[in-house]
Amino acid sequence: MRHSSPEILLPRAVEVISVSPDKPLSDRIRIRENVRPPLAPKEVRIGMLAMNILPADLLQMNHQYGHQPSLPYVPGHEGVAVVLEIGSEVSDLQPGERVVPFGVFGVWSDELVVQRRSLVPVPSHAPVLQQAMLAANPATAWVLLQHQVTLQPGQWVIQNAANSAVGQCTRQLASHLGFQLINVVRRPEAVAYEEGGHWLVDDGQDPDSLQESVRKITQGEPVVLGLDAIGGKASQALAASLCPRGRLVLYGLLSGDPCSISAHDLIFRNVEVQGFWLANWFSNPNNRQQAKSVYPALMELASQGVLRMKVEKVYELGEVHEAIAHSAQSERQGKVLLKGMHLHNAMNNDQ
Repeated sequence: MRHSSPEILLPRAVEVISVSPDKPLSDRIRIRENVRPPLAPKEVRIGMLAMNILPADLLQMNHQYGHQPSLPYVPGHEGVAVVLEIGSEVSDLQPGERVVPFGVFGVWSDELVVQRRSLVPVPSHAPVLQQAMLAANPATAWVLLQHQVTLQPGQWVIQNAANSAVGQCTRQLASHLGFQLINVVRRPEAVAYEEGGHWLVDDGQDPDSLQESVRKITQGEPVVLGLDAIGGKASQALAASLCPRGRLVLYGLLSGDPCSISAHDLIFRNVEVQGFWLANWFSNPNNRQQAKSVYPALMELASQGVLRMKVEKVYELGEVHEAIAHSAQSERQGKVLLKGMHLHNAMNNDQ
């Protein structure tokens, strides 16, 4: 085995021991210390630098996600790491290289052992916090814009929760791709006019009101794609704003309410409603060729500065309870991240 540095004692991991939302976080989530298992020939030991807190992580902790691991489990779907040690049959990575683990669950840890095939090298000079947020939200926005309907530059798209992380990525990508975008938010203070697109403040309760506001912006041009992160009555408002045969893609559950769509829109205007989960899209064999291009495209756009997400605060792994509570706040202005013991000077690239 080859190592990058002397071993650091007692790497930690976050452990979920209960998914009962009526219990306080301190009774459901704890920090445990890990031993370092030996590596198999094709395995790699990585040190997590920064880890994103995703809505999926929070839903999973409250037993509301599409996949629920057995208890206890280590949460975390997204982050960036440094190679610490490589197995005897790994020849294309070296200790000290920076990597993003894809399709790896349980990244809220100081260290992980993963298969080499799950790691994608990324530039070590690039901003580490941005790399920690690359796998989920930018990929969701990219697939929603590129692989749901065939959009041409100049065509109209509408999204709600436009101030969310996916919404921010959608704004940046839509501008880059030349799409016209209407951003719907619930609060006036969430509007970011300087970031482009057209902005509407609407609570999603009155479909006719939103439809009229959209018509004024587009001057009657068709809105062909709606991106819904909220569900409930907000779904009906977005569907009413679409053109006949437009498509509404429901990818989030922020309201916690069942998706509501007018029968008139479904029957007489042939509005299509499609559910979307990024994990399912990637696992579908029909998307195999398209899926190969997603992350190379996003890495290139990130390197060009097209994609850049706001970060509100970074917490130590041991401060996970405070970090989760902060991430659950509705009026955040950026993402909340965790950092592991191996971050060291990599943070300097994000200043």
